[in-house]
Amino acid sequence: MDSEKNGETGEKSDLLDVYYFRNLVKNRFFRPAVNLIFLFALLIIIYFGLSSEPDLRFRGGIPFATTMIWDLWHPLLAFTIILFGRLWCFACPIGASVDWTQSVFSFKRKYPEKYRNLWIAVILFLFIFAAERHLFMFTRNPPNTAYLLLSFTGLAMVMAVIFEKRSFCRYICPIGLVLGVFSMLSATELRCKSKKTCQDHNIKECIIGNEAGKPCPVGEFPQTMERNNYCIMCMECVKSCSKDNIRISPRLPGADLVKSVKTHLDEAYLVHGIIIMFLFVMGMERFEFRNVIINFVRSVAPFDTVMYRNFFVNYWRNMWAIIIFSLITLGAAGLMYLSTRISLPGKNARQKFIELSYAFIPLGLSVYLAENTFRLLKGLFFITETAGKFFGQVWEFAVNFDTIDQLQIILVFSGFIFTLWAGYLISKKLSNNEKDLKNSMIAVSAVAIVYLFIGMKILTLPIV
Repeated sequence: MDSEKNGETGEKSDLLDVYYFRNLVKNRFFRPAVNLIFLFALLIIIYFGLSSEPDLRFRGGIPFATTMIWDLWHPLLAFTIILFGRLWCFACPIGASVDWTQSVFSFKRKYPEKYRNLWIAVILFLFIFAAERHLFMFTRNPPNTAYLLLSFTGLAMVMAVIFEKRSFCRYICPIGLVLGVFSMLSATELRCKSKKTCQDHNIKECIIGNEAGKPCPVGEFPQTMERNNYCIMCMECVKSCSKDNIRISPRLPGADLVKSVKTHLDEAYLVHGIIIMFLFVMGMERFEFRNVIINFVRSVAPFDTVMYRNFFVNYWRNMWAIIIFSLITLGAAGLMYLSTRISLPGKNARQKFIELSYAFIPLGLSVYLAENTFRLLKGLFFITETAGKFFGQVWEFAVNFDTIDQLQIILVFSGFIFTLWAGYLISKKLSNNEKDLKNSMIAVSAVAIVYLFIGMKILTLPIV
C-alpha cells in the first residue's frame, strides 16, 4: 500500500541518525550547556555595551556590542535560515531564561486567546528598524543595544512568570517572527516519521511531556505540523517520544510555501513590510536617495531647521522616520491587495491577498540578505583585524562597495525569480482553472516587478 496513504514518511533520511547526534540531542545537559555558553556571550556583549560611550563617532566608544549583534549575529542568522531554519532558538539564552524562570516560579496562565497572533511581534520588528537610525541608533549606540537586549530578556522573564510555556517566543519575539516566516524556505524540517504511529499511540508525550522530555514549549504537535514557522527546534519532542517517531530531515527549500494550507494576515503583511522596508534602508545608504528623503523631511518641518536644529534632529526627524516606514509598509501591502483585487474580480480579495503573499517570501529573504551583506562583511573584517592584533599581526581589509553592490543585485534578482516560481506553484494549487491561474500570476508578477524595479533603481545609485 502507498506509504503516503498510510501517513508513513519513515523512508525519508533522518539527520538524527548521523553518528551520535540523536544521543547528543537527547542528553538532558546538552541544550542547557549551549544556552549557558550563549548566556555568557550575551552578558559580555551587554557589559561592553554599557561600558561604551553612547555614540561610536566619539572617543570612548567601544564597538564590540554593536559589531557582535548588528554586524555578526543578526546577519549570520539571516544567512543561516536557509539551511537550519529556527535552529538559533535552540541556543537562544533569552528563550532559555523563560525555562529557568518557570523552573523557579510561574502562575502558568494561558496566553489570552485574542492575542494569539503575531501582530505584536510584527509591530515590534517594524518599529525597531523604523526607529533605529534616528531614535535609538542601535547600530552606532552600544548602550542602547545593551538596553534592547536587557529589555527583551526582562520581558521574556516577566511573561514566563505570568504565562505558561514560551509565550514570549511564540507570540512576541520579533527575531523569532522573522526566523519563523523565512524558515518556510529552510532546507531542513522537524516532523513525525509516521502519522499512523502517532494516531495509534494514545499517549501523546510530545504534548504532555514525560520524565525524558518536556511538552512542546510553543504548543506544536508533530503529527499535524505542516510547516516550520513555530517550531523552535528545542528537541523536547525528540526526547519525550517513546516511539522514536521524530525526524529531522533535509528537504527541498521552500517546500512549506506550497504544501502548507495555513495562512495568516499578519505574516502576509510582514512579508511585504520586510521587502519595502529593507529596500528603503538600502536606499538610505545611497547619497542621492538619502538626500531626497532628508530634504523632504526638512521641507515639511514646522520651524526653521537652523534656528531649531535640536528640535529637528531629536524629534521631527524621529517622528518622520516612523511615519515613513509605517506608510511604505502599508503601501506595499496595499499594492498587493489592489493587484489581487483587480486581477481576481469576484474572488475573496482579502484571502487571495494572504495566500499569494507567501510567494513573496523568497524575495523578502533575498532583500533581507542583501541589506545584511555589507554588515556581515564588516563584522567578519572586524573580528579578523582584532584577532590579528591579538597575535601581533596587521590584518586589514577594505570593503569593496562595487562588489557588495553586485552581490546585492544578484541576491535581489534571484529572489525575484524564485518568487515568480513560488507564485506559479501556489497559484496552481489554489486555482480551479487556467483563467484563475493566469490572473493569480498576473497579480504576483505585477507586484514582484514593481519591487524589482525599485530594488534595481536603488542598487544602481552610487553609495557616495
